Amino acid sequence: MSTPTVLNNVDHKDLKVDTRPSAFTGYQVNRTRIYASEVSELHKEFPLVFHKDSESGDIQIHAILGLSKDENLFLDDNGWITRYVPALLGRGPFSIAYRESDDAAPQPFICVDTDDPRINETEGEPVFMPMGGESGYLSYVKRALQTIEAGTQYNKTLFALVEEMELLEHVNIEVKLSNVEQVNFSNYYTINQDKLSQLSGEALARLSQFGMLGPLYFIVSSLANFQRLIDLKNAKSSLL
Repeated sequence: MSTPTVLNNVDHKDLKVDTRPSAFTGYQVNRTRIYASEVSELHKEFPLVFHKDSESGDIQIHAILGLSKDENLFLDDNGWITRYVPALLGRGPFSIAYRESDDAAPQPFICVDTDDPRINETEGEPVFMPMGGESGYLSYVKRALQTIEAGTQYNKTLFALVEEMELLEHVNIEVKLSNVEQVNFSNYYTINQDKLSQLSGEALARLSQFGMLGPLYFIVSSLANFQRLIDLKNAKSSLL
C-alpha cells in the first residue's frame, strides 16, 4: 500500500533511502517506460522501442533491460552498471503532486511514499543534510521527477507526430543466445527510416521545431544495444 506524504525537512530530517538492488524488487523488470526527454541519454546504453497497446492503441516508449521475465541485466550486487538510470526507476519512492489554488496555477510539490520498503532512518542515502539543506541524492531525484513531468507532455507530442506521419513500423527482434535458447520480442515498433528520410522539408521542420527529430534517430540507433544485452546475458549465464 502506498502512503504519499508531502516531503519536508522537518518531519523527514532523518529520512534515508536504501538504494541497493536487494532493497527493492521493483528494479527487477525486463523493461520500463521512458520519456522522450531522456532518450538522448538512454539510447547510449539501452535498446529503445515503441510499444502499442493492442486494445487501447496507447503508445509508450520502452527501454529493454533484460531478455527474460523479471530480469534486469543492467544491475549487479552494487547497483546500476549504467551511467544513466531511467527516470521512473531512478526517482525512488518519490513522486510529484499538485496543490490547487484559486488564484494561481497549481503548485508542484514532492511526495514520499513512507510505506516504501526502501525508506528508513538508519541506512542508505540521506534525503536532507544535517542543517536541513537538500542532499545530492535529493537533487538527483528532483531531476528524475522533472524528466518525468516534462517527458509526459513531450511523449504526447512525439506520439501524435509519428502517428500523423505514419513513421512507426513493426519490428520483430529475435535474439539467439545459444544453439537452443532464443528470445523473441514481438508487439514492438521502431521508426521506419525510409519514411523518415523521405519526409518533406515542412514535416522535418515540424519535428525539429518540437525537438523530436533527434530522439527519433536516437531510438533507431539504440537497437544496436541488443548486442550489449546478449553479452551481459552470456556473461551472467557463464557464472551460474
